[in-house]
Amino acid sequence: MEPLDYPYYLKLVEENRRRVEKASEFKEPDRVPVTIGVGGPYYAEVFGYTFAEYYNNLAIMLDAQIKGIKWRLSWLGDDLSSLCVQFDQGVIAEGIVFDCKVEMPDERNPLRSPWTIPRIRTLEDMDNLEIPDPRNHKGINTYYDRLKEFKELVRKNYGDLPVSGILQIHPPVSAAGSLMGPEKLYSWLYKHPNEMHRFFKKLEEAFKVLQDYYYEVSGEELGRLGLADDHSGYLSRSMYEKFTMPYNTRLYELYGAKYRSLHMDSHMDHVTDILLKTYRINEADVGVENDIRIISEAFKGKVFFNGNANWRSLLKGFQDIELEVEKCIYYAAPGGGYVFDNGGETYSGIPPEMLKYEVEYAKKVGKYPIRRDNFKHLNKKSKRNN
Repeated sequence: MEPLDYPYYLKLVEENRRRVEKASEFKEPDRVPVTIGVGGPYYAEVFGYTFAEYYNNLAIMLDAQIKGIKWRLSWLGDDLSSLCVQFDQGVIAEGIVFDCKVEMPDERNPLRSPWTIPRIRTLEDMDNLEIPDPRNHKGINTYYDRLKEFKELVRKNYGDLPVSGILQIHPPVSAAGSLMGPEKLYSWLYKHPNEMHRFFKKLEEAFKVLQDYYYEVSGEELGRLGLADDHSGYLSRSMYEKFTMPYNTRLYELYGAKYRSLHMDSHMDHVTDILLKTYRINEADVGVENDIRIISEAFKGKVFFNGNANWRSLLKGFQDIELEVEKCIYYAAPGGGYVFDNGGETYSGIPPEMLKYEVEYAKKVGKYPIRRDNFKHLNKKSKRNN
């Protein structure tokens, strides 16, 4: 198992934590924080593990994440601001909770990401879907048994290093997308609106059951809630108000009294007023498909946010990376409240060298105060327009 001097690395992240904390208070630190959303699968590939090894072997899962922490602090150089590891099962919560077939990486497909096979094919399938009892559900119990095993492995090797892990489905619209597939989801919203509302209410109830059970088994206090709702971003505003807003609002009101966050790796720029006035979110993870100018104007001084840089630029060239970095920092960073990151997830397969260049360039041009003169590509564009 990879060694980790926890007190030493904790000191290394302290400066990063202060920088991010200041930005979260809508103040300007020395420079824009740069925190790249890389996780276990990316680390696994960097350090020579297959996804099959990573997801099926807890020791390898832990080893890859420990190496990843050290790699970020010693080589990548982004502003990693906390030390913890995660019990990582991929995005298959709906599959576990509702007894779907789940494809996991194996010897024949060692680099396949975990995937839930949709099980809703008819309206009757929606009616027959049962809300699970967490105490008597094999998949849920297996998840928490493995989480307990992972925590014990961490304690044995790394003492008090924090471990995260919760079995929770997406909010109703995105949970439905996992269970029936996006094509059926979007078409049935028009064809069968009443039936879909009935289905969403069932998924809302399942979310509540799982959240309450998590508080019971973890001892965590109620008050903070983060939702990940990619599928909803592709709805028109009127459809969003009808099919997403009522359910997400109730979940935030019930579980997010102290702090609310939202991840949408899709459009949120057409519903920013809903996010601000109805959901009253504190933090947002912004996907690549949003107009950073609209997001920045709406969130300025109100919502602490990160993301929007298009990860596809990392597969192109240095100039594409620079353009993406400059766009995000110039519009989002003045006044604080923003952390530079790629929108959504930084996927495996992205060359580490390109990722490192992105981090270095963001740190270079992101020094406060933000001035247009610091952005060579934006300056060229401005001069051409004049």
